[in-house]
Amino acid sequence: MPITRKILKVGNSKAITIPATWLSNAEEQEGRKITAMALEVDRVITIQPVFEKKEVQIFKGVKICQE
Repeated sequence: MPITRKILKVGNSKAITIPATWLSNAEEQEGRKITAMALEVDRVITIQPVFEKKEVQIFKGVKICQE
């Protein structure tokens, strides 16, 4: 069952709020902070978190960034 959220007026724009618990739960599951939200609009609006890149050391002195 979809969750209904109100559309708010913010200046000349509109906004939909996301509960803080949704963000904190996603961060806990992923183990990284959310830096942005990605939107895809194609009849349905899909919202996905964008997480900070995670540095991983693969060899001594060599690190790579994972998405």
